[in-house]
Amino acid sequence: MVSISILDRSLVDLRREITDLRQIDRVEDYDTKRLSSIINLSRESLKETEKFQEQILNQLQQFEISLADINDILRANVQRKIQLEQQQKQQSGDDLEIRAKLMALNAETLECRAAAIQLQQEARRVLSRAAEIDKLANDELAQQALERKMKQQEIERNRAAELERRVKLEEERKRLKELQQQQESILAMVNKPIVENEYVNWSIREFMHADENPPCIIRTSPENCSIPIDVTYVPVSETEYLLDKQEELISTPLRVKFNSIVSNQPFIVVAIPYIIKRSPHRENVIKIRQSNGLWISIDTNESLFDSHKVRKGKLIKPVACAVVSRLKRDRVLIRTHSSGRYSSSADARFTFEWPKHVSENNIHLQTCIQPVDIPAFAQFCEQYKHECRGLLAVGPIIELTSVDASLIKPIQFTLPILVQPKKKTVQPKVAESAATDSGTISHELQQEFIIQQQQLIFKSMLGEDLGNERLVLLYSNLNSNENLWTIDTDLHVVAGKVPDVVTVDMQSLHTRMIVARYDKQVMSAKQLQTVVYLFEQTLNQRTATLMLRHRSSNPNEICLVCCSSQRRGMVTDEIQQENYSNRDEQIKEITLQEGQLLELRFRGNVLPTNHVQQTIPFAFNTNFPFYFETNVSERDKYSQHLSTYFYGHIQIYSKQKTSRSSMKEIEKKKQQLSVDMIKQDWPETDTCLSEILLSLPKPPEKLRTPIEKTLSTFSGEGILTSALFRDISMSLADGEWRQLANCLGMTRMRIEAIERDYRYDAPYYMLLTWFKRVSRSSDKVSALTHALVNIKRWDLAQELQTIKNTKRLDQSALSKDEQLKMCRASFNRICQREECVRIWKQLARELALTNDDIIQIERSYPSKHERCLRCLEQWASNQTRIDILFLAKVIRMLGFKPLAREIESMA
Repeated sequence: MVSISILDRSLVDLRREITDLRQIDRVEDYDTKRLSSIINLSRESLKETEKFQEQILNQLQQFEISLADINDILRANVQRKIQLEQQQKQQSGDDLEIRAKLMALNAETLECRAAAIQLQQEARRVLSRAAEIDKLANDELAQQALERKMKQQEIERNRAAELERRVKLEEERKRLKELQQQQESILAMVNKPIVENEYVNWSIREFMHADENPPCIIRTSPENCSIPIDVTYVPVSETEYLLDKQEELISTPLRVKFNSIVSNQPFIVVAIPYIIKRSPHRENVIKIRQSNGLWISIDTNESLFDSHKVRKGKLIKPVACAVVSRLKRDRVLIRTHSSGRYSSSADARFTFEWPKHVSENNIHLQTCIQPVDIPAFAQFCEQYKHECRGLLAVGPIIELTSVDASLIKPIQFTLPILVQPKKKTVQPKVAESAATDSGTISHELQQEFIIQQQQLIFKSMLGEDLGNERLVLLYSNLNSNENLWTIDTDLHVVAGKVPDVVTVDMQSLHTRMIVARYDKQVMSAKQLQTVVYLFEQTLNQRTATLMLRHRSSNPNEICLVCCSSQRRGMVTDEIQQENYSNRDEQIKEITLQEGQLLELRFRGNVLPTNHVQQTIPFAFNTNFPFYFETNVSERDKYSQHLSTYFYGHIQIYSKQKTSRSSMKEIEKKKQQLSVDMIKQDWPETDTCLSEILLSLPKPPEKLRTPIEKTLSTFSGEGILTSALFRDISMSLADGEWRQLANCLGMTRMRIEAIERDYRYDAPYYMLLTWFKRVSRSSDKVSALTHALVNIKRWDLAQELQTIKNTKRLDQSALSKDEQLKMCRASFNRICQREECVRIWKQLARELALTNDDIIQIERSYPSKHERCLRCLEQWASNQTRIDILFLAKVIRMLGFKPLAREIESMA
């Protein structure tokens, strides 16, 4: 039994180790030597148990031998007892001594038998226990071996994955390094700053006054003054990725072509004139288009040429280039062994100070400030009144770009914020006269003011903070969801001594951040995050004006202008000087992005004379309005004969893109992938942003004399009768019938034609026109009811529904002949469909007609149309009340949904 207890103790230790192994997250941290020692100890205990089993088996064998001897003794005793009993019978007397010996022998026999039974039971228990221990040990060893094998496989997989990831990272690092070296070598000459007097002796090629070329100035070396240089305009499609956020185009995009290899000219200097925009927040740079379709900026400087402000840069190969205005970017170097202070060149209110040993390594920062002014914030709050309730002030959006900025000590930032306008406190006034309405309102205001004061006193007694305004800092990192702004709850933003700045100590730098002041009782933190995202989207949007005019001398000449709403007055004066009249002027405003690619399309009866120009691509830029002049004419002179104008439409389309990648992945793709691959990740869909009516007056000889309209009659359908339409038209107000016509799907041109032709009876004839144009399979009653509900005439919709229900109740009370007469139109409509006639037997079975009825109809009528009609009449005659809705349900179940809807409308 000692061996068994030792084995139990080993098994308990083995189970405990297996449990600990299952709970460990990382298999690499587990000590396998300890488990091996326990397994070896278990195996030794198992061997001792086997030796103990062999000893028990030997003892059992000896016990069996002893038991055989005991049986022999018992047999001898029995025989002796028999002999004694025989002797006792022979002696015919009772011998007490013999009886005592016999009893002693019997007792000894019983004791031997009991000892033998006990030994047998104990042997069975030992054997069963040994078998259980052996099985348990084998199971535990097998489970342990399986788990150990699985853990080993997992370790191998993790090692292989880690090795593969390291190899990929190393390859990516090498590739990026090679790409960076190539880019640095290519742009080494371009990024070298241009000295003003360095190229004075170079020859000048001027393209400033040539109409066929975009304006620019090019300098070449004296020995290559005659190399061929071609300057052309850049197509609109190639400017797709020209502008990033908050960038504006301030020059004409141009393409410069020259052969640097043949002429041995390593580079040329190009100077591009641009529109001067004076802003302390912006800087002007030249961007060039790479072979993959993306635009990058190069180092440039400003110069003056013949009173033209130009931007100069170096070009080492033929490229497309343009001057853009972007937010000013400052580069800051934070040295770890010295303290310092930075003040932004774009906004002096944005500063930060850092102490010594602020980080382990030097930090290279690039700062950019997107300004926010009070008019823009006020316009945003006015546009989104409901969302901005509780938003008091915001600051500019600040971007901090760094490679690896891990701070040991905090940096103190001074961040700008808009000055909160003072609120005018309106004290409630109590009117002297309680009888007037003003007195009642003033009394209510006084009661509300008293309740507010009581709430403030109650909160002050409870020790609550009475200040509702909160200053918070929100951040958004590029490696997370770009659309999400999060409040940094770990920071404490403190208002500065100056009302338009706040201070905060930051231990970790955010990529993008903004300061906001809000009222916590009116606006929640989640609502603030949503409003800040909406505000950021509004800053990136531009309001554009679409303006269409006809020339006064020739109405067939039109001019369409797409310009910024800020330049609308200037553009209006320009086209006014070109003799474009504002008599039939069409103006619409749309919201666009800077540099967004658009398409101008025509549809309708008025198209350009040159049909090739039906689709015109262009881009929206604030500083460059888009002018489109063309001659238009009607396509079909017999169309729109009731109107004095030919009508068409000008549509503005844009390709909307939906990105499926994060901004971090897109930045990588800008360095690695081509435009075609980026377009695959950004699926494009055509979206119509706006539509402008284009009307062309007809010549007098093409005008038709309007025909006097007569009141025509029509056959009603169901409850829709002429009298009902007359009642509805009389109940509609002046403008409601136009809204009802729009809800019924009628076009604006048809509504105007009905109003012009019928005047006071226009609502009635609008309903008649709609009824005649709707397909017979449509549910006209439901369509009219929904249209009345949409214009908020619930009374008419309820009355129409009541008439419909009343008619159904009246039909149920009719006689069988009258019901058959009313259902005749539905039956005839079904028999007019060849598909229904072809399956008349299936229709009859669905209507629960017996086989005898079907055979009788087939024998009596040779035509399938007659058979179909007779089966419908037979079904109607079998019903106590004809249910047309059930018949429509059967027709729909057979697959004729339009016919079922038409039958339902006849019910």
